[in-house]
Amino acid sequence: MSRVSELQPGDEVHNFGEYAVFVQRCQHPIWPSMQLVIWKMPDGTWSHDALDAWQEVGTPVESTVEDRMTRLRAALLGGTRDASN
Repeated sequence: MSRVSELQPGDEVHNFGEYAVFVQRCQHPIWPSMQLVIWKMPDGTWSHDALDAWQEVGTPVESTVEDRMTRLRAALLGGTRDASN
């Protein structure tokens, strides 16, 4: 399991059989003690969560920098999340 503070943009994070691509985190604009965490979901929708930086969120797939950048580009610009395509 990884914590929010350990995630890198483009990480594919699995939790309870589901996955999402981590896009970014920043200080939450309403709750300053929380992080605003942005995910791209497999169905193409976005998820915006208020999470503690130390909260465990799932297990990232072991990836290279190139893998993560491919997934991040796909999340932001459309296309496949598969780094091999």
